[in-house]
Amino acid sequence: MKIKAKFDHLSFPSKLNLVIFDAPHRRMHVRTIQQYRQALQLACRLAGMRIPVEEPIDLEVTFINPSSPDLGNIYLALEQAMDGTTLKGSGPGIVLDDGLISKVTMMKLFINQKKK
Repeated sequence: MKIKAKFDHLSFPSKLNLVIFDAPHRRMHVRTIQQYRQALQLACRLAGMRIPVEEPIDLEVTFINPSSPDLGNIYLALEQAMDGTTLKGSGPGIVLDDGLISKVTMMKLFINQKKK
């Protein structure tokens, strides 16, 4: 899993842009979601974010080759990994509570996939 993040704290609400390669599905093992959180933490810190964010943010996310074509389930896995009130013991969430995500724009792309 690879994640690129950009954070614009000058706009209101602040904007977080994520590009996530090989995003997991929400029904994957909890350990996978914990690893997802760790990858998100690293990407956000490299983007200059202080986590957890305690004010509203807008989220724009692009999923590249996610584990499922179902946007709902790959977003729910992201929400679990970002939410500070879940996954106890795996470090801070990206946001204090996922209720702080005020707007979501998301898309999925499947690139360089072998045809069956």
